[in-house]
Amino acid sequence: MAKIHELIVDLNSFEFKKTIDLVLDPGFTDEIKLLSNVDVHIELYKDKDSIIVTGSVKTVVEDRCARCLKVVSIPVEGTVEATYVQRDSLPLVREGAGDDLENLLPLEGDLLDLSDRVIEAIIVEVPQKVLCKKDCAGLCPFCGADLNEEPNHSCQKKEEMPDGWHKAIAELKEKLKS
Repeated sequence: MAKIHELIVDLNSFEFKKTIDLVLDPGFTDEIKLLSNVDVHIELYKDKDSIIVTGSVKTVVEDRCARCLKVVSIPVEGTVEATYVQRDSLPLVREGAGDDLENLLPLEGDLLDLSDRVIEAIIVEVPQKVLCKKDCAGLCPFCGADLNEEPNHSCQKKEEMPDGWHKAIAELKEKLKS
């Protein structure tokens, strides 16, 4: 199992191209809950004033269903893309054709830490709204029962507890009627 420090690249250790293939332990980051090892493949291309980074990551992420709150395993295959430019060249690139590049980052020193790029590639692939299944019925809005497990659920607590905003709207509505 590779260690996170293997994602720190000494730019003096290669001339034109470097390939990194490694498997990271799921505990290498606290930012997201990983259920499996992270397979990483990264290629670095060195140019005069820049380093181009491309690659892929593959793992399984744990999240919760947005409707029923069950734990969901999400297979993730992300893309690593970044261009590191020498800081003194960065203003020239920002004024020119580099305006369209989102992953244009300053290159500082002789060491390049790619761990943030790996984490970013994973996070970007996790859906904003995770569902355990497309037709997840969610939870009963009154009692919280799982409607997937109780499809014929009929709640006895149908009187909804209005929050402050809805209560104020309901009162305004009543005032307008009278």
